[in-house]
Amino acid sequence: MKTVWLTLGFLGLLLPIAVQAQVLQKKVSFHYENEPLGAVLEDISETHGLRFSYSKNFVSLSQRVSLNVSAMPLQEALDELFEQAAIAYAYMGGQMVLKVDKAREQEMLSQIRVPLPEKVKPYRPLIDPQQKERNTQLAMNLPTIDRKVTKKVPGGKRVVTFSPELMNLRPIEEVDPEFEETRLAQVSLLPFLGTNLQNSRKVVNNVSLNIFWGANGGVDGMEVGGLVNSIKNDVRGVQIAGLGNTVGGNTKGTQVSGLFNANEGKVQGVQVGGIFNLSGPAEAVQTAGLFNVCRGDFTGVQASGLFNTSEGEAKGAQVSGLFNVAKDEVDTQVSGLFNVAGDVQYGQVSALLNRGKDVKGFQVGLINIADTIAGTPIGLINIIKRGYNRVEFSASESMYGNFAVKLGAHSFYNIFHFGTRWDDVTFEGTDGEEKTGTFVSWSLGYGLGTAVQLSPSWLMNLEAVSMHVNETEFWTDELNWLNQFRMTFAVKTGRRTSFFAGPVGNLMISKRMDREGNQVGSNIMPYAIVDEYRNDQQIKAWVGFNAGIRF
Repeated sequence: MKTVWLTLGFLGLLLPIAVQAQVLQKKVSFHYENEPLGAVLEDISETHGLRFSYSKNFVSLSQRVSLNVSAMPLQEALDELFEQAAIAYAYMGGQMVLKVDKAREQEMLSQIRVPLPEKVKPYRPLIDPQQKERNTQLAMNLPTIDRKVTKKVPGGKRVVTFSPELMNLRPIEEVDPEFEETRLAQVSLLPFLGTNLQNSRKVVNNVSLNIFWGANGGVDGMEVGGLVNSIKNDVRGVQIAGLGNTVGGNTKGTQVSGLFNANEGKVQGVQVGGIFNLSGPAEAVQTAGLFNVCRGDFTGVQASGLFNTSEGEAKGAQVSGLFNVAKDEVDTQVSGLFNVAGDVQYGQVSALLNRGKDVKGFQVGLINIADTIAGTPIGLINIIKRGYNRVEFSASESMYGNFAVKLGAHSFYNIFHFGTRWDDVTFEGTDGEEKTGTFVSWSLGYGLGTAVQLSPSWLMNLEAVSMHVNETEFWTDELNWLNQFRMTFAVKTGRRTSFFAGPVGNLMISKRMDREGNQVGSNIMPYAIVDEYRNDQQIKAWVGFNAGIRF
């Protein structure tokens, strides 16, 4: 039995050594050119799953390093990397432990030399200013003994104070250090009233529990708060709050709150807020009861009860109850009231208004406005700046004079029609005498059309128009409805003019009555292919002709 326990103990000692050897012999590829050490460590950690442990008081993350290796064992690659930064390392407990290599540091510092000019004029400084500046930059990229760290920012930027004796440089003003520490867990009742006490804003917690309101430096795991979670720097993981989450840095993960989520930096993940979500640039799904606001470029989905806004591009979808606004390009917008964007990749759908610049897809709404559109604008009014916008004057057998405005795109446009005619009419007056005179009839209508380019000079238009005809009076109260299907062919006669002509199919549906209340129907048709009454409605059909000039 004793032999078994000794064997197991011996294997327990060998196992970490075997794991360490396996990790260090893993083949890796690194390509960095004059990058901050902090950014390099962060990239290696995310790409290869390595965790680095070090004291920010001694390891300078701002120094620049370069490394270009391919399919090299991890141990050899780290040797080359840390030799440049004067850092020693060891693999312990599943992480890389870093510390300053004092011998290498002194060797690097001893190699710095400041050459004096060969000839020094009396009015010139002893050290050439340009050379002094180059030496200053070189020294700032090296670890030194006299250093003061102020604040960690992305890339590991920090302020360093050098020994004046080292390079005869002017000392940089010292700033009180502010370090960030990582702890397993914390519990707080109110800000600074918890296990981290006055250091709460300087500590990153893997697990954070705030009974009411908590203020911490960061989260790398999970945070739950009864009311509010307030984070000074970054969050990576999950935040859940009864009222709201606020983050001063970046968020990568999920935020859920009863009222709001407010982030100063970039958001990657999911935000769910009872009222609103606020973020910097985002690659996320944002859902809120009222609104979502992104102060920068957005990629993902914004869904809210009232509105969504993005101050940059919105690559994804915006869906809201009232309106969506994207300052630059957007993929898709769907709203109950209106959408406004720069260029549109796919489409805009709203009940009232869509506004875009270069629309590569479609627009569906009561009013659609765009500079150009490659797809189809479907609405009552389509205003396309560089689209199919025409004015027409024409004549036909039903309406002797016609004026029409056509707005939209070649694929789909709207038609606003006005027509008039005059007839000699004989009728019986109220005194019983027969009267004859010339009376004007006029029509007002709306239609839809599409234009097919047959050649550079020839165009075919297919159109459907419905109009109400006020026959021999200012306004006809009864149904007097003329429906037309037109097929016309246009030929360009000038840079902005064309002549068109073509057949027209007409269908007249009328309940018009005379002055005595007798149903008489309409009299504008020259002849009828179909002439019958159905359900007290006069129905007449005939084929006519339409021709005119278009601008």
